[in-house]
Amino acid sequence: MADIFLSYRRQDSQSATGRLADRLSAHFGASRVFRDHDSIAAGDDFAEAIRRAVGTSVVVLAIVGPDWLNACSADGKRRLDDEHDFVRLEIESALLANVPVIPLLVDGATMPAAQDLPGVLAQFARCQASELSATRWNYDVDRLIALLQGRFALESEQPAAAPLPGSGDQIAFPARLALDLLELTAHPTRLIARRQTGHALDHVRAFLFLLAALVLGNTVFLLGTGIPRLAEGITVGTILHLLAVTLLAAPLTLAWRLVGTRVEFRQVTLILAYIYAGVWMGFCAGALLAALGVQLVEPGLFTDYLAIVGSAAPLAQRLDEAGALFANAMHGPAAALLVLAGAVWAAVLIWGIVAWGAFRFSFGVSRSKSICATLLGAAILGLLGQLAALAGRSL
Repeated sequence: MADIFLSYRRQDSQSATGRLADRLSAHFGASRVFRDHDSIAAGDDFAEAIRRAVGTSVVVLAIVGPDWLNACSADGKRRLDDEHDFVRLEIESALLANVPVIPLLVDGATMPAAQDLPGVLAQFARCQASELSATRWNYDVDRLIALLQGRFALESEQPAAAPLPGSGDQIAFPARLALDLLELTAHPTRLIARRQTGHALDHVRAFLFLLAALVLGNTVFLLGTGIPRLAEGITVGTILHLLAVTLLAAPLTLAWRLVGTRVEFRQVTLILAYIYAGVWMGFCAGALLAALGVQLVEPGLFTDYLAIVGSAAPLAQRLDEAGALFANAMHGPAAALLVLAGAVWAAVLIWGIVAWGAFRFSFGVSRSKSICATLLGAAILGLLGQLAALAGRSL
């Protein structure tokens, strides 16, 4: 999936769009610029590919030429009045998905008035436009590239080149991580789809993102509980979670292949890494609230809990003692913060369901096939769990 979507009408601005696409591709990389016939694979559903590409883009650049508004089809009807017109579909999809739209005026074109645009497209008239003049083309495109880098944090594939005026310094890893976390929270499917450019760096970035999320989540959780030996707990917890992601990805990969979708293990792992990271961070945020509430009522509760768990008493007795320990703390601030934690966990559950749609968007399959693959993957995972339990009881 590309970061930059170019929307244009061939009979209106094909030449200018071609020049712009060449510049953007040279600066950001060809895989990050979507331009209809160059970016849609043979055999793909054109309309569905457009919707998917727009929905996962960072920004849509709408190239507006002199005939953009009044271009007509062979029967003399204005193209924008046709609900199936691809230019109308592209911009409406972007506006409905809250993807930023930047109109680019070429060849002396002016912005259309809202009353001249149909339906949702009327919002397009309120978008701030930029002009790409033929007489100062390089200057105007440089300003556009600086805007894309500065406002949308798009990275250049030319790290050795001098930064463009207004583009800002290179984004440091902590800032990039923070931006990715915000994007993942608000638009999970969009970020995950964009992180699959086909480069080996995609998987390195996914691993680093997951690793950072696990370390941060484990740190927050353990600090909230007041459990000692923080470094050891963070290290062990992070390793276990990394193993869990790998074990989850294996049956999911098999499930997708069984439903007829040709996917690789590394593709599934990349998507799962972002979803797992988001779910774990959300879970730890809720756990922190619950732990703080308990600590306010019973400051040493978690230390006492670890002592009970590590004792030599029978399992039933340890469970009863641990249950009584928590039951005594569930009042006042602890109860209130536990309710708030439950709300956080409910929001995380909803987010996880939405984020799971990244598999469908990334693999370009129907919703029914995605559901089948998910259920089949869960069944395979459950079967493996049963086999592991049987093997454990037999040893």
